[in-house]
Amino acid sequence: MCGFAVAVSQVGCEYPDKSKVRDMQASLAHRGPDDNGFFARSNVVLAHQRLAIIDVDSPPQPLHTDDGRYSMVYNGEIYNHAFLQQKLMREGVKFFTACDTEVLLKGYAYYGASFFKMLDGMFSVVIVDHKSRKVIAARDRVGIKPLYAAKVGGTFLFASEIQAIQAYSPQSFTAWEPSAIDNYMTLGYIIEPKTHLQNIKQIPAAHFFTYDLNEGDIKETEYWSLKKAIHAPHIELSEKQGENLVEQSVISQMVADVPVGSFLSGGLDSSIVSAVASQQSEGRLHCYSAGFSEDGFDEIPQALAFAGKINAKHGSLYFDDTVLGSVEDIGMIYGGPFADNAAYPTFKLAEKASEDVKVLLSGDGADELFFGYRNHRSMFVESAVKRCLPTAVSSPVLSWLSSVYPNHPAIPRSLRAKATLKSLSMSLSESYCAAMSATSRETLERIYSNGFKALIKGKETEAEFAQLGAEVAHKDPMKVMQYLDFKTYLPGSVLTKVDRATMRAGVEARVPFLSNAMLDTILPQPTHKNLGFSKQKTQLRQWASPWLSSEERTRVKKSFTSPLDQWFRALQYSEFYRIIMTDSLIDSLIFDIQKVDELMREHYHGKANHGTTLWSLAVLAKTLQKK
Repeated sequence: MCGFAVAVSQVGCEYPDKSKVRDMQASLAHRGPDDNGFFARSNVVLAHQRLAIIDVDSPPQPLHTDDGRYSMVYNGEIYNHAFLQQKLMREGVKFFTACDTEVLLKGYAYYGASFFKMLDGMFSVVIVDHKSRKVIAARDRVGIKPLYAAKVGGTFLFASEIQAIQAYSPQSFTAWEPSAIDNYMTLGYIIEPKTHLQNIKQIPAAHFFTYDLNEGDIKETEYWSLKKAIHAPHIELSEKQGENLVEQSVISQMVADVPVGSFLSGGLDSSIVSAVASQQSEGRLHCYSAGFSEDGFDEIPQALAFAGKINAKHGSLYFDDTVLGSVEDIGMIYGGPFADNAAYPTFKLAEKASEDVKVLLSGDGADELFFGYRNHRSMFVESAVKRCLPTAVSSPVLSWLSSVYPNHPAIPRSLRAKATLKSLSMSLSESYCAAMSATSRETLERIYSNGFKALIKGKETEAEFAQLGAEVAHKDPMKVMQYLDFKTYLPGSVLTKVDRATMRAGVEARVPFLSNAMLDTILPQPTHKNLGFSKQKTQLRQWASPWLSSEERTRVKKSFTSPLDQWFRALQYSEFYRIIMTDSLIDSLIFDIQKVDELMREHYHGKANHGTTLWSLAVLAKTLQKK
């Protein structure tokens, strides 16, 4: 696991400034504290920071082929590198290390871009072909590892974090992207490939870009298709086959020459991963859990009990309303606005884990594969209701009912039908966007300024979800929802949170549920195998029987989220006001400040719960200050 920075200029343009690339590299030092490397040749400058995990004594990157044609920087882990190395050696390719980095470079040199689909792992990579004067930038199947790209004049820039791109030319990256800000305020994160800055993008997951330095042309190629994987014929799996699939996915990602631990919430996914890892560990596995002091937000006791069951060493951290002070650090860790309220606790937990291990296994990805979120169940029910109602009648009638139905926290929960009526009147994709939103469109329409509303008209996040949903065109609406998860929430929120938090702490996070074998086998599975009116994650719960008891397998899922509503009310009002109502927020012209003030007062006096919206505003306010 590492970080890298690249600057390459087109033929005939001014060479990249090496000192600025050094600035880019310095901004990534936390991603690779063990070693670093720097390479400059005319119009190509490559810089790398290394966190040594496999073959720790191998030389630092950038790495070059023996003939000097190709140079490469890379971030990630290739779990099947030993198999691929043997395959290449049979073809006569010579190796000098046992490191996955050399396998990736020489595999590309031998097979070309077709090698990317052979890789089972998480990666972002930039390869320079000095002979053809082309640059290849590629990213893993689901976007586990980040890769940002931009262009300044005749120079292409690539980096593992957005701050590194900015470090090359701060004045070139100041304009904010309005639709990205709407993503952020709606969801708490930004849908890739957008970033909050207009001139910086991410390389999309499962894609490689080819940059022609002679002509300045850019070609985008998808090397693995999520859509095709979802539509592929499914394999009927016995319980034993499912167990083996899960077990081997975890075992394959334990390859390391340094200590390996795990995140453990006590829930199904992390418990499976921790149990398998514990069986494979040479010593006692280190597990780490986070909890919150408030009732209903603490999973540490059940995590501690499970750690005892598998004879693991357990470390934990508790968090309280002092987390609100971390708003200052979110922009530094995540490089921009990011409002997952477990983001800072995840970083602190990774920081604690770094005292013992350099690799942490995570249960992330299982909910997206096996339909584990509460919203999946509610959307399944909603979809069933919609099938019973003629669209020509239901859409206008339900839309009208939702507009006139009262909406007030004093109304008994069982009678709060306004959101449900509104959701039933929408398309599936738009309805799922509403279900996944941290802040409702109704609230955003209330607090946005008229000028900002005009800027995003027709580009609202719901429209983006609708466009993405139309790409897959699956007859099963729940598979459309799964496609949306993999295009939005998984890379934009889940994987971003874990990568930036762990890398800031100098630890590598791995996600066994997103192995190639899991993706290829589970994505084509019909919805009914895992989701129904009274079931979720059915296959995974069955396959967990070798490691989890019946009670552990059927335990109701809890989300790792903090009690923001209570925390904001615990502040003195002056402090509450100071955190959100900054000069930068006021001057941004994004919001109607009077309406934001009303929202804050409603929340503080208990008239409504706006905790997630207020946290989004607080993080954005601090990010704007650093603009």
